Amino acid sequence: MQVQAVRGARKALLAVAGAVLLASLMPASRSAATEGRRVLFIGNSYTRFNDLPRMVREIARSVPDGPSLRTRRETHGGYRLRGHWRQRRVRRLVAGGRFDVIVIQAHSLSPLERPDEMEEYARRFAERARAAGSEVVLFQTWARHPESPTLDELQLDPAEMHQRVDGVYASLATRLGARLAPVGRAWLRAQTEVPDARLYRPDRTHPTMTGTYLSACVMYRTLTGVDPRRATWKPWRMRPEEAERLRAVAASIE
Repeated sequence: MQVQAVRGARKALLAVAGAVLLASLMPASRSAATEGRRVLFIGNSYTRFNDLPRMVREIARSVPDGPSLRTRRETHGGYRLRGHWRQRRVRRLVAGGRFDVIVIQAHSLSPLERPDEMEEYARRFAERARAAGSEVVLFQTWARHPESPTLDELQLDPAEMHQRVDGVYASLATRLGARLAPVGRAWLRAQTEVPDARLYRPDRTHPTMTGTYLSACVMYRTLTGVDPRRATWKPWRMRPEEAERLRAVAASIE
């Protein structure tokens, strides 16, 4: 009986050792490195149109040996940051510590019409995100199309609108200690360097698939630090040479 007990104990030990060895040899499929950085996008139709977070994820997948990204979005048309803050679900998502990065996109006119309100709620989100261990990225939006009636109402030209929006986002990023995704700067440069690229939809404000792709390339670089020219993914209807030029613009923006 004693011999049998010893043999049983040995078998149990061997089984445990084998399980440990097998686990050590298996790929760490659930590790943070394998799963990728988790990114929550908070914004409105500028983020939702053409599903920018999905594009960022696809771009990341196409970069050999590049970091992967897992994305989720909370987007509602026309929303300002104040509207998002009033959503308990969004506040809980940010506070839950489930995301490595929180991307904040304010309403396109907030920097011009309500900069103080924009800063107040961006700060609230940033403080809650940092308390949960998340980094914060500000998604800088673009100026309206030169033919947009909104510019006439604001008595601005596109360059002036860009300068004001850029200034508000850049100074806010500095005050909040956040990173800036300079999407608006990329749009401004693309209109000169890739003049045949149609960035705007007919409403003169929302992005086409091309505009979202440019934005996603800038966002990918901001989130990962990797040159977007290493990416191979593009929307299937986009010409390869146009995609290459847009990636080059995204790579050149500081």
